[in-house]
Amino acid sequence: MLSQFFDQHVRKRQQYWRLTSRFVIGILLSVALGFTIFASPESFAQGIKNQESTVQEEEISTEWIVVDGQRLFQVAETKELTETRRAQGINWELAELMKSSEPLSVRVDISRYTPIIYNGSSARTGRRLLSVTANDLRAMNPPVNVKEDTLDRQARIWAENIEEGLKQARLERSGDYLLRATLTSLAVLLGAAGLHYFLGYLCRRYVLPLFPISVAQPLPGTTGIGRTEFSLARFSLQLLLLVLRVALWLSAVLFVVRQFRFTRAWTHRIQDGLAEFFIDQALPLGETSLSIADILALFGWLGILVLVAKIATNVLRSRLLQASGLSLGMQAAIAILIRYFILFVGIIAVLQLWGIDLSSLTLLASALGVGLGLGLQNIAKDISSGLVLVFERPIQVGDFIELEGKMGRVDRIGPRSTDIRTLDQVSIIVPNSRFLEQDVINWSHRNPLSRIHIPVGVSYNSNPETVKAILLEVGRQHSQVMAAPAPEVFLNDFGESSFNFELLVWIRKPQLYPQVKSDLNFAIATAFRKVGIEIPFPQRDIHLPKGPLPVTLSEDSLNKLDKHQRWDNNKT
Repeated sequence: MLSQFFDQHVRKRQQYWRLTSRFVIGILLSVALGFTIFASPESFAQGIKNQESTVQEEEISTEWIVVDGQRLFQVAETKELTETRRAQGINWELAELMKSSEPLSVRVDISRYTPIIYNGSSARTGRRLLSVTANDLRAMNPPVNVKEDTLDRQARIWAENIEEGLKQARLERSGDYLLRATLTSLAVLLGAAGLHYFLGYLCRRYVLPLFPISVAQPLPGTTGIGRTEFSLARFSLQLLLLVLRVALWLSAVLFVVRQFRFTRAWTHRIQDGLAEFFIDQALPLGETSLSIADILALFGWLGILVLVAKIATNVLRSRLLQASGLSLGMQAAIAILIRYFILFVGIIAVLQLWGIDLSSLTLLASALGVGLGLGLQNIAKDISSGLVLVFERPIQVGDFIELEGKMGRVDRIGPRSTDIRTLDQVSIIVPNSRFLEQDVINWSHRNPLSRIHIPVGVSYNSNPETVKAILLEVGRQHSQVMAAPAPEVFLNDFGESSFNFELLVWIRKPQLYPQVKSDLNFAIATAFRKVGIEIPFPQRDIHLPKGPLPVTLSEDSLNKLDKHQRWDNNKT
């Protein structure tokens, strides 16, 4: 009953862990995917457009029109002015209008070819703010066809935006608004702090206790979960908690800085600086140039590709390969080859999607070759050795091996290293090249049967036939010893003080070698003690000649003895 209770309990926890881990991995994957997509949507779209044979129109430069940190719209360059000089003039006019006491009445004069936006009762007496040109429409995303009605319609839209922005700017300079915005910001920050603490308490109190890290091995006879899976679940949950907290504080800070004109203006300056650093600065790569944001997004997609390849191979191995009846080593080899194939095809697809010509990577390949020749040759040797291990299969997952005097089971064969789990449940990370350069004892290679040699020495007073019968009986009675081939006993030689026997038995599980050998030694000692057979220890006889023993002292010893005697005489 107790074992069934533990079995059901662990099964429920295993199912819960699987659901939770899938939920966590799905959220993290969605966050990473969203980041890589929205981090540089222009570069993603540009990477697709580069593959199409379409003619791109010449890009028109634009600049923002800003009122107290509020971005209203963008104006384009003209034949007379650059976009920067034009935006500076418009922003200065809007700043002067906002500081003055003039009533706000932003209107549009459409009597000319290019509509004019002004503030006042008429275009002649009012303050002229800007004119809407054809380039302003062409620079929009998507571009707008330049027609007279579209220019007038866009001018009215911009006039409404300017009037609303100026009204909001004057409102934000009042004392009542500053007091209300300050109280609102404090409330938001306090709420974010409380929610930060509540998320941590909820995770520590109710979620993390479901995955204790003290579980090292599953209970005997159950389908439990090991330490690695529990640790992965805890790490995923803690990572999700960190992401939620960071998103929470970023949202709170952005809300606060948008409430005040000074902080809002500095926010736009920081955004412009970051955009100039990450987007405008491009790295030429053949016919394509990538910005820092493009490179970061590319690495993000490659990371997602690695994660997808890992999840796909794990699902394939757990759902299909295990049901196929193949050995663990063959399953691991097939999973590794499929993962390499997915990564190879995926990397080529992502690079092509990004518009990178593979022929332009020759310089990178040359630098990689120099790095391999100088500092990465050991890593390259380990990776190539891993491929040899996968194809030649001198060791496989699940094999019991001995390397440099250390015995253990092969848990995983990776691209660069192999994990070995010793009998003490200690993981040893061994570079793959060591398996090809040194002698490896594989107890499970092709035939898992292993023979144990147990040397036994007994006194010369013992009957050899009796000793042989006892050793054979001890070997037969052990549950792990095979009946066929049957145990054997050999009298190897006559030692200085004992008959030297050797008991040989066969076992099916090489990993039980130390335990079976210890059990047999205990059983042999008990059986010998019952029948009075002695296990001798080395004995030495010292023969001394008769008569006085000649003693010879060196001259130095005689001098020391003479000094000691004279000192005793003087003392007396």
